[in-house]
Amino acid sequence: MTKYRLSVSLIFLLIFTLVFSLVFSLSSNAQVYIEKKSQHRFAQSYFGFNTQIVPASGSLIWQGQEQEFPTAIMPHLTLGGLHFWGKLDFNMTLYLTNLGSTKLQNNGEVEYRSAGSLSAKYYPWRMEFKKLRPYMGVCLDFSSLGLGNDTQGKRYDGFITPMPLGGFSFALKGWQINAEAMFLANNKKTFYSSETQRNTFELPKTYLSLGVVRYFDTTIKEEKPTESGKMEEVTASLAAKRKLNSFSIGIAPSSAFFLQSPKFSEELESLPLHKASFNLDIGVGYFFYKAKLHTGFSYRNYSSKAISYSLEHIIRRQSIAFETYKFLFDYNGFVPFVGASISSEKWATGLFRNNTQQGEIARTEMFSPGIIFGWDIVPSPLDTWVLRTNLRYYPFQEINDVGGKKSRVDQFEFNFIQFVIYPNRIINFRKAKKGFYK
Repeated sequence: MTKYRLSVSLIFLLIFTLVFSLVFSLSSNAQVYIEKKSQHRFAQSYFGFNTQIVPASGSLIWQGQEQEFPTAIMPHLTLGGLHFWGKLDFNMTLYLTNLGSTKLQNNGEVEYRSAGSLSAKYYPWRMEFKKLRPYMGVCLDFSSLGLGNDTQGKRYDGFITPMPLGGFSFALKGWQINAEAMFLANNKKTFYSSETQRNTFELPKTYLSLGVVRYFDTTIKEEKPTESGKMEEVTASLAAKRKLNSFSIGIAPSSAFFLQSPKFSEELESLPLHKASFNLDIGVGYFFYKAKLHTGFSYRNYSSKAISYSLEHIIRRQSIAFETYKFLFDYNGFVPFVGASISSEKWATGLFRNNTQQGEIARTEMFSPGIIFGWDIVPSPLDTWVLRTNLRYYPFQEINDVGGKKSRVDQFEFNFIQFVIYPNRIINFRKAKKGFYK
């Protein structure tokens, strides 16, 4: 568990370093879409921090006693962008730590956290500096709950819950403050307070948050050469020489969701179902500009753990996928794609009690077909790097499980922001774009 948390922390640190550098080297003090609506003013990215406050509420059961969830104070990293010229906001948050108390009566401890979220927000009146703007939207929250102590062990389970949200934003000189509230309507969840005792818990219903973000812009510099015709001229020249083709290197934090999960026998019924796992998606490939086609390989390696006090069921997956996808159209720099993926996979499952292996490790090797779709954010055809969102679906995956069983583990994978670099373009564009922005 410690190694897993360390690897996730390193991923977050990598994202933080990358985006922090972008924010303060490409920071924007203006809301450029107010002047006019153009492709290069379609979206503004931002980076910041958000602190979620969950007041003491709800109810749980530990050692036969009903108690409240203690107050949680959870700082998050925030990555996102304001789209459609100040009307729609899409963002993700990444959990950092919990500053609240986790102690319960009877020597118990509860770890309830929002591990991350994806949100979509709508501004009825477009976001503008020096104006207070209300917004509404929906949040898909990925939360986890741990209960127990060091003596008896702990049980962990995860929940993926949609929540309506609303709030207010105020922005000034490139900075923006957001205050919002989220509401969990269906807060009753089944949870085991021991390996045999099943209970109904009531998660907290109200979630408050206060955050600050900093806007940055990487696209507005492309507007002038586009309007003057230089962009089209240089693009046509490089395309004729096939210099818009390029190798690609991509890296992103990613998540894999179990659309099907192993079902446990009666004696193991307290084990929670596998739901999701976070990992690092590393890709290499080649982009064919005229065909609007990308082909390459993607590597993911992760483990998922179902833990219930002394019991632990572990699934490990290693995937190398060959993928080809076609870019469909370009709407103000929003470029969707769809394609096919064939993945060479190695799986392993094991059951442990008190850290002692029970039986043999079950292994599976297979080729798994799937589909991949998503979109790029492409300010101009001459960009040397882009931000990409990938979604993959692998249906009908079946693996060997412990005890000689077969289990379905259908996967849906999602990474929100993949940083993709085109090395050939960095070399080829150096001369071609000399004096380009004058």
